[in-house]
Amino acid sequence: MRIYQAYFLFICLFFIACNTAPENKGKKIEKQHSLFMNDTALICASALKIEEPFDVSYLDSLFLSYDLVDVQSLDSTIKVDLKYADTANFLKLNIYNGLKRAYFPCEVALRVSNAQFYLKQINPNYSLIIFDASRPLHIQQMMWDSLEMPPDIKYAYLSPPYAISLHNYGCALDVSIIDIKTNRLLDMGSAFDHFGKLSQPVYEWQYLKTGELTKEAFENRKMLRNVMQKAKFYPITSEWWHFNFCNKEFAAAKYKLIK
Repeated sequence: MRIYQAYFLFICLFFIACNTAPENKGKKIEKQHSLFMNDTALICASALKIEEPFDVSYLDSLFLSYDLVDVQSLDSTIKVDLKYADTANFLKLNIYNGLKRAYFPCEVALRVSNAQFYLKQINPNYSLIIFDASRPLHIQQMMWDSLEMPPDIKYAYLSPPYAISLHNYGCALDVSIIDIKTNRLLDMGSAFDHFGKLSQPVYEWQYLKTGELTKEAFENRKMLRNVMQKAKFYPITSEWWHFNFCNKEFAAAKYKLIK
């Protein structure tokens, strides 16, 4: 308990100093890189929410109204490339309308920061790159209505709005790894949002044996799962890129449904 108290006292003192010292007013606060944070309720205090002025989209405003945290405010080394903020996605639609930031509840954002820390211990040139984060329910409805494919495939890759996705609570993310030295994504054996068995972890050993999944891609997927699971996220069997923070029951009890 003393360790948690020490963490909390340090954060509070830092927050007070940043907000009361005249010489700090108007200056940009330099964010710490590869920051490891203990996953506790105390560390998830409002002191971590360093507010900076920026041009906001309507989705930025929506997420901020739910007290969600921009993950890059905790670790600026994490890369964000929201695939639904342009047309390079399976829907061929820009449904995020200018959104450039990945938002999560504070505890979830802390765990993403922890995963980045673990990844940097493996290779400092590697970074997590987030393809999707919190997703409002009305966006989920738009995606569902826009998706034209056989029902069995549709249900396997996208939660219908009435079932509610963990993305709608900010408790899931789609993520991969990028080499920042070459600015290239690591080979994962299939593209993000590939609708086929090759993207499903449950079939990895089968495709590894046939050569359809290379050893390099197999090892890269294992590395991604390793750092995410170490940060207490959970993979699913149908998408190598998708990780959950918790189950739906826990999310519904603790977090707000983002509408």
